[in-house]
Amino acid sequence: MTINKVCVIGSGTMGSGIAQVSAQAGYETTMVDVKQEFVDRGVKMIQTSLGKFVERGKIGQEDMDRALARLRTSTDITDAARDADYAIEAVFERAAVKTPIFEQLDRSCPGGAIIASNTSGIPISLLAAATRRPEKVIGTHFMNPVPVMKGVEIVKSLLTSEETLRVSVDFVQSLGKETVVVKDSPGFVTNRIVTLVMNEAARLLEEGLATIEDIDKIEKLSHNWPMGPFELADLVGIDVIVDLLEGIYQQTGWERYKPAPLLNRMVEIGYTGRKAGKGFYELFGQK
Repeated sequence: MTINKVCVIGSGTMGSGIAQVSAQAGYETTMVDVKQEFVDRGVKMIQTSLGKFVERGKIGQEDMDRALARLRTSTDITDAARDADYAIEAVFERAAVKTPIFEQLDRSCPGGAIIASNTSGIPISLLAAATRRPEKVIGTHFMNPVPVMKGVEIVKSLLTSEETLRVSVDFVQSLGKETVVVKDSPGFVTNRIVTLVMNEAARLLEEGLATIEDIDKIEKLSHNWPMGPFELADLVGIDVIVDLLEGIYQQTGWERYKPAPLLNRMVEIGYTGRKAGKGFYELFGQK
């Protein structure tokens, strides 16, 4: 199977990042969202990201221009997906939002097209069940920020074919990424680990063991992390963390994944991190 055209559904941080690396890698790429203002914002994010690469000398201006020339946008998923070889869903992390998109992609994409999800924890088998091609459904879990982070989890469900797996690994690696193949399990690998770290950090803060600055500091110094757990939580989105924890907890019953009460309270009051302009550091940071 040869991939020439890629369709990315979602123009937010993850969707625009995936569309960017796809266009940079030479694929004709269409980025889709429900409103023109959303896709316009996604294009601006891509332009800004590519501009920074040019400023830093990582790519030339001609590379940026060629990537942007390969990028198309649309608000019509049916039209955008009709000739796609590979479609990647990258919308809000809720099964109720993703499932109808998979139903629509299944109707719109050519019969041989692969449909992937950028989900960070929703079972691929659940999304595949919404289609008539479960063997061609797979998870491609990119990391944030997509243009910078190298790792991608490739998630194979019980019904994903070996051909779909092979094509997906080759495709993702062609984007300049390194892949790890994992089984379809709640939270996969990355979020089974990192959500526990951020959940425990919230519990430490609840207990008053140290300030958020000092908790982040000691973790960075002790484990050589570029970011501490609270800095990472503000970047990822506290609502996303709660959804991930709750999803794993509901599927497994493992108490360690039950979201710390503090995380739930922060979502309730709208302190969800950088995207909201207010998170842990705005609420608990030293003034």
